[in-house]
Amino acid sequence: MNHVTKGIVFVLAGILFLLLSFILPLPTPLWAVILGASIILNCAGTVFLIRFIQEPDQKKKELE
Repeated sequence: MNHVTKGIVFVLAGILFLLLSFILPLPTPLWAVILGASIILNCAGTVFLIRFIQEPDQKKKELE
């Protein structure tokens, strides 16, 4: 799996958990766990996508 695919999967999973936290009536501890998982997955997905964006820049610098 490359960085783009991983990033998109993580971000979509994070969005799914975020939507679940809004839709389902859950007890507070379970709601906090789902919201925490959403934040972590979204951050990890963003990191993978940023790494993909930065890859061409690093290759250009190596060629110079």
